[in-house]
Amino acid sequence: MIVAGAGGHALELLDILISMERTKNLEFFDELSSIDVFQDRFPIIHSEEKVKAHFSKDPFFILGTGNPIVRHQFYKRFSDLGGKLITVKGKGVVFSDFTSGAEEADIFNLCFISAKTQLGKGCLINTGAQIHHEVKIGEFTEISPGAVLLGKVEVGSFCSIGAHATILPKVRIGNHVTVGAGSVVTKDVPDGVTVIGVPGRIV
Repeated sequence: MIVAGAGGHALELLDILISMERTKNLEFFDELSSIDVFQDRFPIIHSEEKVKAHFSKDPFFILGTGNPIVRHQFYKRFSDLGGKLITVKGKGVVFSDFTSGAEEADIFNLCFISAKTQLGKGCLINTGAQIHHEVKIGEFTEISPGAVLLGKVEVGSFCSIGAHATILPKVRIGNHVTVGAGSVVTKDVPDGVTVIGVPGRIV
């Protein structure tokens, strides 16, 4: 398996993979760094040629970055090279049997995913986030640590919801929206804007 990325998010992801005993043939991809080993143990590859060579033996990859746009870029790029996306579920995750899309999302440790939620392909639910009943999250959206999405919230694709932000019930957030850390979003948000503060305001 290849982890697409070799930065801080990949480091947290590695902890989960180690706990799941999923480190066989594990390599990391980073074309920007000259470092050849990740955490003194795992090879780092730097070219698409080596990615293809890896995929000829083991086609699986996982997204090792949190940024929604970069996650999508890696997904498309590695899929085009013949790879198959896999995801992780961390320790202490509580999620409902009525959740859909969980198999296509990365869910880190200690998250809560409630009933009738919908998670988009490639989205990231980071450590300690809470996703309450009937929430819908679009593709490749990042829900940062400790964020809380209350009942019937809808979040579009390619969004970033900051750490410990709270989205109040039934609020709809468009695509490509950034919500700042600690913000409280009380009303609907259009596409392509940044929201900060308590209550949240567009800046």
